[in-house]
Amino acid sequence: MDITNIQKCASFYKTEYMEKFYIITTFYGNGFVLVAEKGNFPHLMGINKAVYKSNGYRNPNRLYEDIISGIRVSNKIIPNNIATTSKMYKKALNFMKSTDIFWHNAGPLAVNYNETLSSTKLSNVSLLLVDIKLGYMTGWIENTDILLNAESKLKKYCFCTWIDESSGTQLQKEKYMPSQNIEIIKNVLAFDKDSKLVQQKTYSYTRDQKKEILLSVERNGSNLLLDSINERYYKEIAIEETIHCKINGITY
Repeated sequence: MDITNIQKCASFYKTEYMEKFYIITTFYGNGFVLVAEKGNFPHLMGINKAVYKSNGYRNPNRLYEDIISGIRVSNKIIPNNIATTSKMYKKALNFMKSTDIFWHNAGPLAVNYNETLSSTKLSNVSLLLVDIKLGYMTGWIENTDILLNAESKLKKYCFCTWIDESSGTQLQKEKYMPSQNIEIIKNVLAFDKDSKLVQQKTYSYTRDQKKEILLSVERNGSNLLLDSINERYYKEIAIEETIHCKINGITY
């Protein structure tokens, strides 16, 4: 792996994140607006801030622009041969599959991440989208509210973290779930830069999939948040299968 792989990731980031935004809704009734900013790309690739700042890039936006434009970047920032043991290698390896969390998620959960409740710390993340089957995770930080009118505002979340635990154990794939409030993804909508809807997906779950989610909630001591309609179905499964999990703050 070398800089050409990072350039491919930058092009993917531009097409799938910079030129699009996403809205997800959950079976708890929440909705989240997800956006990306070019300055976060170096961090998503595991490029150390201190390293690029000491090698001519005070601004991460300019580093992103040089990478995507094919302008030469110091090999002190991106090595000619990126070691397979490095953080950068692991970040870049499957980055172009990161949108599978939206469209091909086998265990689609939204974690309302509270750092104070976790023994495995993840800094500056408010929302974590997780595929508990595959081990992909994208982290989003609550960003500036957008005023719609005098009475209403829109809260947006900015893409800040990419985690790939696809080669890890189930414990590693769920490592940020313990003690957290969990929601189940219902709808994903993608819009282009002109706000035109370009892709959408609605998730539905079999009884077996619901059971797997409940077992994950039980393993991690999480709290599953559901609306009143779906709470009834998940509660029935938890009782029938003797799954000792918490749903809307009540343990079954």
